Amino acid sequence: MTTETLSAPAETAAPAASTSNTYSVLGLVLSILSIPTGMGPLAIAGVVLGFLGRSKEPAARTMADWAIIVGFLSLFWWVGFALLAATFLLPVVFTGAWLALF
Repeated sequence: MTTETLSAPAETAAPAASTSNTYSVLGLVLSILSIPTGMGPLAIAGVVLGFLGRSKEPAARTMADWAIIVGFLSLFWWVGFALLAATFLLPVVFTGAWLALF
């Protein structure tokens, strides 16, 4: 009688879920920085990084959502401000009314 020892097959470890939240944090920081600086590219980069973080970092989904929201709000705010400024300044520039100030 022989006793054979059967060994269980080696279990392969499943890849760990990504716990980094780099895209989400960077997107939120850029979105917030775009508010006081008025730099549209920062808001766009924040929104793009927010969408990347949302798809690649499930643990940081809320932060990625906030990066997207703040980035879009900042972008719309500054576009609206630029349109409002252009509404009031372009007639002054093209009519030459600014020359009367000197």
